[in-house]
Amino acid sequence: MPFGPIIRAMRHNRMRFAFIILEIAITLAIVTNAVNMILDERKKMLQPSGFDDDNLVSIAYQPFAPEFKEQSYVEALVQKDMRAIHSIPGVKAVATTYFLPWQGGGSSGVWKTDRFNGKFQAQLYAARGEIFQTLGVKVTQGRAFVETDTPVDSNVPTRVTIISRALAKKLWGNANPIGHVITNGEGATPRTVIGIIDDFYNPYAWNIGEFVLFTPGRAYDTTGAVFLVRTEPGAMKSVVAQLEPRLLSVNPGRVFRIVKISDLKDQYFSGGKLVIRAMTAIIIILVFITALGIMGISSLAVAERTKQIGTRRALGATRADILKHFLLENWLVTTAGLILGVIGAYGLNVLLVSKLSDVKMQWELVAGGMVLLWINGLMSTVPAAMRATLVPPSIATRSV
Repeated sequence: MPFGPIIRAMRHNRMRFAFIILEIAITLAIVTNAVNMILDERKKMLQPSGFDDDNLVSIAYQPFAPEFKEQSYVEALVQKDMRAIHSIPGVKAVATTYFLPWQGGGSSGVWKTDRFNGKFQAQLYAARGEIFQTLGVKVTQGRAFVETDTPVDSNVPTRVTIISRALAKKLWGNANPIGHVITNGEGATPRTVIGIIDDFYNPYAWNIGEFVLFTPGRAYDTTGAVFLVRTEPGAMKSVVAQLEPRLLSVNPGRVFRIVKISDLKDQYFSGGKLVIRAMTAIIIILVFITALGIMGISSLAVAERTKQIGTRRALGATRADILKHFLLENWLVTTAGLILGVIGAYGLNVLLVSKLSDVKMQWELVAGGMVLLWINGLMSTVPAAMRATLVPPSIATRSV
């Protein structure tokens, strides 16, 4: 079918078709970037921590009884507390630690090593007890902490550390990290690497989610303590119900706060879920509005060209010819809008990367968006185009 008659017909309604071209372009630009943001949020949600998140619970206490003012009393009490927690049916492991997964942050610092040129940043957490059994990760190289790794004097810094595989690779590549020494940013407080854990991810404000140092330090003092408890699958509810009563039986002079790690994870991703819902709503609304716009333009074009359609039918044009005419007209309009929309999509992505996100647009998303809007445009044109095929040749002989 020749393009000449179609283009000439479109010239008579330049503003109308310019409007729909602009609408398609804006839709493509926004929809592709919205999908890009949705995929980025979903990727974050699917990032595994490496821990047994669904079976972890944290219990923290703050004391009000006078005996908690003595550090020696607290030392003995923490050991009693861990034994009491262990005695609860369904408890698999327990540790005292300030580390809580899915907090979006925690403790961090700047360190340097004996063989790393420059300083680096990583998360740092003290823990005592079965910390890795509690988290559900394994020490895959070297050894785990033993009780003698924790200094008797709470004022003496720890001398050993277990780090994540990702941090070891960052610092020493494929070389054996065991035996290397990590110090603080000033070169003090040396800690020897004695073990490596493979699986670790905890989101952080900086890009250090996979980098961690665990030390066999105290996660408690005279102001309180935090315990991390791992339960057997299906035992979470019964264990949570017994935690506070069991610890109160050891010492009633404190108040407790219990948090499931799965709830912390849900809270951490609540913002991402809101973004996904908002972006999904925007996509649906924009595609729907664009479809309505195309339907309206197509219906108006058919209504205005009824006599012209009848004349073409009288001159021998078939219904298929009429259908092709309007579908091809829509294809031209949609294609022009999509070409403009590709430029807009990448332009908007550059703006978002510079202001909000670091996720660059993938060409597959743009290609998928173009296909979606091509189909959307054709489907929106079909009802009006089908009505045009029903115009009889006799309409050409009627007076207006």
